[in-house]
Amino acid sequence: MGTEHTSVPRWQAEPPAFDARARSCTVLALGHDAEPVAGAWTAGACSAGIPVSAVRTDDLGEALALLEADLASAVVGWRLHVAGPEAEVLHVQARARALGAVDSEVIAHVTGVPARQVLCLHCDAVTETDVLVGGAVTCAGCGGELHLYHHVSRRLGSYLGYLADAEDSDPPVLETR
Repeated sequence: MGTEHTSVPRWQAEPPAFDARARSCTVLALGHDAEPVAGAWTAGACSAGIPVSAVRTDDLGEALALLEADLASAVVGWRLHVAGPEAEVLHVQARARALGAVDSEVIAHVTGVPARQVLCLHCDAVTETDVLVGGAVTCAGCGGELHLYHHVSRRLGSYLGYLADAEDSDPPVLETR
C-alpha cells in the first residue's frame, strides 16, 4: 500500500500557531520536548486574554484527567492544543473525539515518534514498538508476527496490525448445525 492511501498523520515540522479564534483553551505539554510549543500556545492565549488551562506532564493519565474536566465544561469556541510524542498525542486526540470534540477544535504537534502503539486486529492487544510503518512486530498478546499497517485508527489512537501470514494459513472451520 502506498502512502497516497493512508490514514497515518503527516505531522508538520513546525508547530501550528495558537488558534486565535479560541474563546477558551486547554494546552497539554506531554513531555519535556513539548514545553516550548505549549509555552508559545499559552503565551498566545494569555496575550489575547483567552482563558487557558495548561499542564506540562509526563503522566498521560494526568493530561487526560485535565482534558476530561475541561471538556466537560467547555462551550462553543473551546480549543485543545496538545504537543508531545506521537503515541500520546494520538491517544489524547482519540479521547477528545470520544468526549465530543471535533477535529477543528484539536490542534496538535508531534515532537517525535519514539514508539508506536499497534493494535492487534486478532487478539486486541496493544504492542508498543519503534518499528517503522510497513515493518513487522511480535504481538505482545498472541505472539503472532504483526504487519504494522499504514492505518491509524482515529477512534483508538493507535496503528493497526494484522498477522503477516494470516492469508497463508487455512481459515478456521466453522461448525454448522
